[in-house]
Amino acid sequence: MTDSPRTAPEANATFAQAFNARGDETAIVEVDEPSQQVVLFQLSGQPFALPGQAVSEILKGDTPVYFVPGLPYSTEGVIHLRGQIESLITLQPLLGLAPSQTDGMMLVVKGAGIRSAVRIDQLQDVCELPISALKTPPDTLPSALRPYVSALWQSDDTQRATALLDPDALLQAYLQGLG
Repeated sequence: MTDSPRTAPEANATFAQAFNARGDETAIVEVDEPSQQVVLFQLSGQPFALPGQAVSEILKGDTPVYFVPGLPYSTEGVIHLRGQIESLITLQPLLGLAPSQTDGMMLVVKGAGIRSAVRIDQLQDVCELPISALKTPPDTLPSALRPYVSALWQSDDTQRATALLDPDALLQAYLQGLG
């Protein structure tokens, strides 16, 4: 006859024996924790992030920008992107930040049913953050930021917290002419 399959207690005993034979009671076990891809960037010297699924492209800052008269202050102009005309907005007026003096880079962001390029000062990283690392913004967050920040993330105690921006709230405010 063939060997009979092990019963569950035997399998557990074998695992326990193998574990104890190694003598490693502090083994590191990888756990798949839910994560979110984010695009980290600087804006007026402050760290910010956008959800990765909202950012479709990252463009060089030297992309030609065409001024269009009569646009809101937060609209820098328009850019030509592979046959499409996209608005280019600056977030500083909306977020209550000082204007930047650099061309930086551009992120093509989708939210609130539209797509627009957004000027940033400096791209820092594109990475995965564990969902558990994202914290609810405190009540002490400046009032200009509150409607647009969905979470805060801080890699360690020595760095400033990074504000995760809500692309739907940002672009909805832009559509309403705020900023």
